[in-house]
Amino acid sequence: MITSCPGQEEQTGTSRPPNPPSTDTGHPAEGDSVRSTVKLNMMENGWSNTPTDEADPWRKWIKDRFNIEMTMDAVPPGELEAKLLLRFSSSQPPDLIFSWDRNLIMKLHKQEVLLDDWTPYLSKLPHVMQTWNSQMRAHATVEGRIIGLPKLPEAFTWALMIRKDWLDELQLSPPATDIELLEVLRKFTYGDPDQNGRDDTWGISSAGSGSDVGEISILESMYGPSGFHIGPNGTVQHSVVDGTHLKFLAFMRTIVKEKLIDPDWYTQSWEQRKPKLFGGHIGIVHYPGAIVQEGERMNGATGRTVNWWDALQVPKGAEFGGRRPPAPIAGGLLAVSAQAAGDAEKMERILRFIDSTVYPTEGYWALRWGVGVNGQKVSNFGREAKFISLKEDPYRQEVKGANDWGTWVATSQDRVLESRRDSPGPADIKQLELDNKAMSMDSYTNYHELLHLDPQISSDLKKLTQEFDLKYILGEDSDYERFKQEWLEAGGRQLLEEASSQLRERFHFDN
Repeated sequence: MITSCPGQEEQTGTSRPPNPPSTDTGHPAEGDSVRSTVKLNMMENGWSNTPTDEADPWRKWIKDRFNIEMTMDAVPPGELEAKLLLRFSSSQPPDLIFSWDRNLIMKLHKQEVLLDDWTPYLSKLPHVMQTWNSQMRAHATVEGRIIGLPKLPEAFTWALMIRKDWLDELQLSPPATDIELLEVLRKFTYGDPDQNGRDDTWGISSAGSGSDVGEISILESMYGPSGFHIGPNGTVQHSVVDGTHLKFLAFMRTIVKEKLIDPDWYTQSWEQRKPKLFGGHIGIVHYPGAIVQEGERMNGATGRTVNWWDALQVPKGAEFGGRRPPAPIAGGLLAVSAQAAGDAEKMERILRFIDSTVYPTEGYWALRWGVGVNGQKVSNFGREAKFISLKEDPYRQEVKGANDWGTWVATSQDRVLESRRDSPGPADIKQLELDNKAMSMDSYTNYHELLHLDPQISSDLKKLTQEFDLKYILGEDSDYERFKQEWLEAGGRQLLEEASSQLRERFHFDN
């Protein structure tokens, strides 16, 4: 995460309103109250992060339904903070902000450029409130104020996906330990698992986008929980301090040194990696069951790739290791700028827009999937899932950025399977199988998302860790003890004390 610009608080020139501009309950009625057009801009973490064009049917739907002229700037996670700070410093903040990183919203809130507290508005958000539980509310509450609206978390369908056909070809069993995983990666890389006679496979991959290790960080779970957690002795710990992070870095150094990992693992983005992944060159990747659908789409939907993948439990590398990372409490936070909140008419329209598009409202199905927007239809697929055919949605097939309209409302709890077929087929059945298998796997308890730690220190420590991680993995720095002390002195010790106090108060344990 990029750190804040010096003097940022003085540069913004925007202060949040002390109270909401209106305390009326309920949404404005259709008709007079929405005749005037309101212009809104959203800046968010997107999936595609590419713009749409003037033919965008979602923009037209928003205009017709809410009389809102909506523009959207979708930005990769590593770039969002810098671009937001630039917008605020130039006194042209976006109206709506969605980030997967709660820490970013906390930093902006502390700089007083966001709505101070959503509490007075909650009566106007009945559909949103139906999605909340006590943990989601606690996740979004800082010093008694709700700083953003937590999005429903995903159904936890992410897992390590392993090429089952490669295991069968090489007569290997799924790895259950870190040592077995290392042997499988060696065979996947150098054993010609696709039998094409070429040295063109790698055991594992990641997509760091040039900023961090990417989703391969799941392998830290082989050795124990990551980040802040309550340890087996009942004390609050952090993986940087208790040795878990070091074990992960040592494993990463080994697979990089032995060239068992895709060489572009650190620099490539999620999208840039896909040709290699779905071209059949990667043996293990962290992904949800949608990997089957994506692979089929990129390979002509012939059915050839349907049985490539199987969901793999995180291998065990230490006594308390071998579980998945914690299931998320929330899928990100939605915030409103102080400037937008100070405009009563704009804020009223924002509230109506938000509450009318949260899962499972009609507006959700429109914004997320195009139902009523772009010809999409939803059908039931057994008792567990729903099905949508992309054949009825030519725009999203050509303009990938249209998917980003759904980023800030999306939840895989809707259990939608999407395909280019007319009806569910083998790939849909396989995706459902993988998702169900992933959701049945053991996960660590999510303590971190219940904490409200100093956002600037958290960002500084994240940056410090990212820089050291790469140096250690590449063999440029082996002094982990020095890094750990630097981490503690840079604020880690303070955050450990804060985390201990907050978790002790919440769970009533002695530390």
